[in-house]
Amino acid sequence: MKLIEILRRGDIAEDEQATIYVARPWSPEADAIVVSPAPAATGPVEQNGRTFDYFLEGFLAHEFLEDLVASGEFEGASEKQLCERLIRYAEADA
Repeated sequence: MKLIEILRRGDIAEDEQATIYVARPWSPEADAIVVSPAPAATGPVEQNGRTFDYFLEGFLAHEFLEDLVASGEFEGASEKQLCERLIRYAEADA
């Protein structure tokens, strides 16, 4: 599944133990998985021969996107633009 597809799903916000892991390089179209419950550490996760790096807890990603939309800063932004902003948050601020 792609990162942008995971973010479309509403269920990531409902599972407080869900954590998003994404294959590098991070982009809206990067392969991603949701792990629940999350491992104790935030190190990489191997699945089907692929390495996925810790991205964010699902509820944090959902809250960030909700707050971003509510702020009006990204009014009219596409899903891809919102996803790219979330990636910048995960890389720099999380």
